[in-house]
Amino acid sequence: MHNLEQSLQETSAQSPDRLAVEFRNQRFTYGTLAKALQAMDQKMFCVAGMRVVLLLPDGIPAYLSHLFFFLRGAVVVPMTIQTTTSKLKTLCDRVHPHFVVTNHPLRSRHAAALESLPTLLVKSGDADVAGGFDFEIQESNKLADNARSARGDDGLRLIVFTSGSTGEPKGVCLGASTILAAAGMNVSFLGLDPSRKSLATVPLYDYYGFIQIYSHILARTGYVFGESAAFPDSIFEKILAGGVTDLVLVPHTLRKLLKAATGERREAMRKLQYMTSSSDLLTPELLKDAFETNSRLKIFNIYGLTEAGRACYRVIEASSPPSNSIGRAAPGVEITIEGSNGEPGEIIIRGPNVMMGYFQGIQDDLVTLKTCTEMRTGDLGYYNERDEIELLGRRDHMFNIKGEKIHPAEIERIAVQAPGVADAQARTSADTNGDIFVLLDVVPGNGAFDIGQVNTYVRKHLSPAFFPREIRVVPDLRRTELGSKIIRRQAST
Repeated sequence: MHNLEQSLQETSAQSPDRLAVEFRNQRFTYGTLAKALQAMDQKMFCVAGMRVVLLLPDGIPAYLSHLFFFLRGAVVVPMTIQTTTSKLKTLCDRVHPHFVVTNHPLRSRHAAALESLPTLLVKSGDADVAGGFDFEIQESNKLADNARSARGDDGLRLIVFTSGSTGEPKGVCLGASTILAAAGMNVSFLGLDPSRKSLATVPLYDYYGFIQIYSHILARTGYVFGESAAFPDSIFEKILAGGVTDLVLVPHTLRKLLKAATGERREAMRKLQYMTSSSDLLTPELLKDAFETNSRLKIFNIYGLTEAGRACYRVIEASSPPSNSIGRAAPGVEITIEGSNGEPGEIIIRGPNVMMGYFQGIQDDLVTLKTCTEMRTGDLGYYNERDEIELLGRRDHMFNIKGEKIHPAEIERIAVQAPGVADAQARTSADTNGDIFVLLDVVPGNGAFDIGQVNTYVRKHLSPAFFPREIRVVPDLRRTELGSKIIRRQAST
């Protein structure tokens, strides 16, 4: 915490006009950011130890809320605005928030979940007030009672409920030291410094999004957020006009941008110096397209879970040999593979970036959790001859067909190397005799596509047990909200 506050204070004093954060037409220098936090201090009550459900669209209020509550010792539970009322009510019943930060439209939409809870309602149209936004309080008497009863949570700062794409959503409890350790690792292996300016296309409620807040303050550099692959023109305009050096995204977003990058848009991609990708591997075809667009790019592919973020990274350049590697452990992180005789095994992470534990419940107004000293990821991998980790995928997604085992990701990586294939998903089904077989869905790329060639290619590179019985052409694949991961069901065994 000291390093973050120290970095913020020193930068605001020494370089007050340096860009700190930008969202659309709102721009905060380090000087104005420090003043905004001071203004919030004057308006806000003591929030130390209080649990706060943060339900806001991306914007300066969400950014300032994350930063202010983190610095002042609150426990934030960030939520996507795409959540349903029933999910929100279930979460509030579990975490017993002392108050909720949201806006009028979202409170109205989720009245059944929020009407009895103390609420800080962000006012609209107040971009020019001190602090960047203003708010009004609902249920102020309850809020005052909650503020008096709140107790410290031993460094806990965030409870992040996972998407549940690989099982039931879990409440990941992250401490101040955990978050700052991961943010520091991000600065270290990305080499962030004040000459850089990053544009993030990931939302603040997601780990990959909010860790950028702390990384960029530690690095004393600029951070632009709120852009989405759904509106690629805005991303290209920011790069061209705003001096952006780094683009932060997931592979699905990169695929969309490259597809849209023609004419002046292509020139925007050529201006980039660095790219940071996380949440999934970059396919050979995607890397080929990226480097054909900009051969000077340096791409950082990052591996890590919400439970242990920024754990592993690989630097990829145009001259890098093709590889499924996710690289080596980040500084201060230890990664072991629980396998034998060089066989793939479960990836286990140890280090200061590992979470405090999983949320269990609230007892005596304190968070109880299942503590964690190492993260057993559930991902399978192995160390290759270059002492880098090759990632296979989730252990519980493994296909087992007549005693032979393979991970669907291995089939998919072969499929996307076939001519004309942009994306692929392997899955299993069973016939009337109960025999398990593979089905393959493929998404065509921009070039020539022949399903017969795809079939020939995958059969050439797969064991007969895993030959797809059927290959279907589909327009896209079902992915998580960020588009970062394929949503899978558990594999048949």
